[in-house]
Amino acid sequence: MPVFKIDEKIMLNSWDDIVHRPYFESPVKTQKNRFVGITAVYSLEDQSACCGMSDCLKSHKRGFLVSTSDKKETNLCETCGQRLFDVSFESQEKMFQDQVRIREQKIRINTVLEQVDDIKARIKKLKQDPKGANWLYRVLTNFRRTYPVDLLAALKELAMNKDDNAILKVLAENETDISKLEHVKQLQGLGIFAADIREELIGKILKPLIKIEELVDNFDAKSSLTSQCKWVDNLEEQFACAELLIEEGRVFFDAENLERLKSIPLSEVSNRFVKSLNWDINKAAKNK
Repeated sequence: MPVFKIDEKIMLNSWDDIVHRPYFESPVKTQKNRFVGITAVYSLEDQSACCGMSDCLKSHKRGFLVSTSDKKETNLCETCGQRLFDVSFESQEKMFQDQVRIREQKIRINTVLEQVDDIKARIKKLKQDPKGANWLYRVLTNFRRTYPVDLLAALKELAMNKDDNAILKVLAENETDISKLEHVKQLQGLGIFAADIREELIGKILKPLIKIEELVDNFDAKSSLTSQCKWVDNLEEQFACAELLIEEGRVFFDAENLERLKSIPLSEVSNRFVKSLNWDINKAAKNK
């Protein structure tokens, strides 16, 4: 399974951290074409660093760790680094801070990429389980095709705001509908009308996972991985949402719970239809 390549993390908190690097050399002769790149920047607590340029050797706090054409490393004070590479310490510091941030993001994302087969297997199981996601999608589709639109609208309203909505107010205002009010309040599994199981499981878990897999081979170093990290951080929560939705479907499509639908105030025609409907729980369809 492809994962992000993690670059070396260079920590330069003291002069000893610099001079004890395996390929460090100082001082070196002043030859501009000898310095090929900036490897890191450092900012020490005191002026304990010594510039690696043989004609400088300035004591300083801030500077650059640089690579040389002979695959060695040395350090340059801020002034020499600016002169030889034509960059400011501040711009290089920001660039390396961004690189550190992206490195940490890659590590977080790799923890998921290393488990991608297990995650896909988990998705497949949730889909194919008896009364799993596939079942919920099928039964809900048949339900929406069968029941009148005003009932579906009422269920969505109850799902979005179960404690304070027009349906409960109508029933509460009519003293003869107290039992109906209690039935409606006891409705379970309404969450399936406030969210889409396909979106929760496929749209919010599987598709982003596939996009991250594709990103590994086509990553632009200037890009941000913030949104992908947020997805990684919320992955378990998203699985919990999908699992809860499936459980909501199981309790909604229970014979006793479906019987409570007859207490929802509807148009006269819809009310008669709902009361006469014989829903087959096992077939997830109305009986013919």
